[in-house]
Amino acid sequence: MIAGVLVENGRVLRATAGLVAVLAAGTAGLARYFLRGILRVTRSKDYDIAVLGVGDDLTSGKHTTSDIRTVQLVATENSLLPGTYGLSWLDGSANPTGQAIVGPILSVDGDFGGRVKGGRSGRAAAGPVVTRTLVDVRAGELRVGLRTAWEQYAYLGDPSAARGLDFLDLDLHGDLGAYPTWLLPGDGGSRWVIAVHGRGATRSETMRILPTLAALGLPTLIPSYRNDVGAPATVDNRYHLGDTEWQEIDAAMAYAIEHGATEFVLYGWSMGAAIVLQATVRSSRADSIIAMILDSPVIDWRDTLRANARVNRLPRPAAELGLWMVQRQLGIHLDDFDWVARADELTRPMLIFHGPEDAFVPWERALALAKARPDLVSMVTYQGAGHTKSWNVDPAGYEREVRDFLLGLG
Repeated sequence: MIAGVLVENGRVLRATAGLVAVLAAGTAGLARYFLRGILRVTRSKDYDIAVLGVGDDLTSGKHTTSDIRTVQLVATENSLLPGTYGLSWLDGSANPTGQAIVGPILSVDGDFGGRVKGGRSGRAAAGPVVTRTLVDVRAGELRVGLRTAWEQYAYLGDPSAARGLDFLDLDLHGDLGAYPTWLLPGDGGSRWVIAVHGRGATRSETMRILPTLAALGLPTLIPSYRNDVGAPATVDNRYHLGDTEWQEIDAAMAYAIEHGATEFVLYGWSMGAAIVLQATVRSSRADSIIAMILDSPVIDWRDTLRANARVNRLPRPAAELGLWMVQRQLGIHLDDFDWVARADELTRPMLIFHGPEDAFVPWERALALAKARPDLVSMVTYQGAGHTKSWNVDPAGYEREVRDFLLGLG
């Protein structure tokens, strides 16, 4: 009897051990997947928003190019966002060919699971349809049947094509090679802005605010950094969360100093803000930095990575293992990227834009930083603003805040 019990217990123990091993393997697999998703350099664009109608009167079937003022789109998470955004589309050969700017939502008709009329085409479309103001068609023809990509940067291309701004195209030289960079010459003064885009983004992320900086006469550098299109790639082809990318900002400051700069305002979006913050404590030229503007900033990578794990419904054990893997893979300690904990090290005035709807870089850490350093941090929040979308929600207000902050530096 005892032997039988021991045999049965042994089977249970083996089964339990097997289950634990399976769960551990699954957790490790999810953690590795999370690690790849965070660090891997990927670029993609989804043309998932169909154009269902264009014109002043979407029911008459009559419109001319000159009187287009509205656009009717399949409703998606993006096309239902409040504010000003862009659309882009491809030609028959899959080449980028068209761009448009859309403004506020005018109406939303139908509901998910229902079927509604599809604009001028007369075709039915599943789900709701959103009608928005059509601000401008900048290139190509916006027509029914196009499948468009949502562009939160709104304006695409270089500063001249996108915003009508004079600029120079140059290369900055860093430890990995030459980095394509745009320079807006400004009025030739000694206070320069260096604008740094975020993870997975391009230099076009800066396009929304460039006219404001140009109007103030501020020379502005918009550098690429390692693993960007056209820039040198790292051996591992992975983002390093600002731990190495800050060196490109250092190279930009070196170039600017050679051309008359004595003061810098660093401007960063998302991971670009993490890069900027690293530059303020690691660059030998940091004494020349007088202020920062940060949009949806990564104030604490540990908090940000956990938020991304939640968005992707990753189990907590796998997320925590993923955080450990990130540190091991990059040879960093995430405590070094927690600026709430390091708040006492900050010495420069800072303007932060961050909205409560940001699911990827939660605004709570920015709020905590603002509370820890009210002497330095001014924080602006727009309801409805998701990740790096504060300008989109209120362009005029955003530009005014940036202008007033820069003029207030003296």
